[in-house]
Amino acid sequence: MEKDEIVDTLNELIRIVEDSHEGYRQAAESAEDEDLKALFNDLAAQRGAIVREIQRLVAEQGGAPDMGGTMFGGAHRFFLELKSTVLGHDRAAIITEVERGESECLRRYDEAMAKELPLPITAVIAQHLDRIRVDRDRMAALRGVVA
Repeated sequence: MEKDEIVDTLNELIRIVEDSHEGYRQAAESAEDEDLKALFNDLAAQRGAIVREIQRLVAEQGGAPDMGGTMFGGAHRFFLELKSTVLGHDRAAIITEVERGESECLRRYDEAMAKELPLPITAVIAQHLDRIRVDRDRMAALRGVVA
């Protein structure tokens, strides 16, 4: 795989994880329940660390790391904000929307894992994928408790 293709793949992950980071940050702001605020702030911090790690990988490949999210993420954040406002900060609605965003993040990671990236990069991406999957499943479990 060419370095440009590696950088493009990693930058796509940066964008979707930055969306997740911002989504969790906004979900923390929208949540009225202290347990959700704490959970979402913790997950936002984790996603920020993942973004920085992928940016480091891009730099190691000689590329310029992306700094922003995706068009999907902007729409996702807008929808999360709109939904929480309209539904009065409804716990189940916020959890459902966060889970949906994480499912999209997992889809993008699965696409990256299907490519022939260098083994050290694949190992890092696999760790991120496991972390994101655990967090998405955690949101699904929370949604199940609330519903």
